[in-house]
Amino acid sequence: MATTQRVRGPKPGKQQAHNRASYDPSSGQPWRTGVIMQPEEAEKALTAANLAGLSFAGLVNELVRRMDVDEAGLPVWVNELRAQEELPKAG
Repeated sequence: MATTQRVRGPKPGKQQAHNRASYDPSSGQPWRTGVIMQPEEAEKALTAANLAGLSFAGLVNELVRRMDVDEAGLPVWVNELRAQEELPKAG
């Protein structure tokens, strides 16, 4: 499988400083969003949704509803992810 190199911009999945979400939950309106997923994660998500009898949106809503967050609202797994990103490079 050929891979393409990213020429510029943030690493995929990283927040873009100039493109913050502007949804207001107090509006009571559903939030329609678009996501770009890598093929492996897309396949995993679609398979899980299909087997659970959910739409992709239903799966994401259920995952977020069940997501553990700390007292500040930060997902509990973020510090583990950050620690992995900070590992020293060999060489």
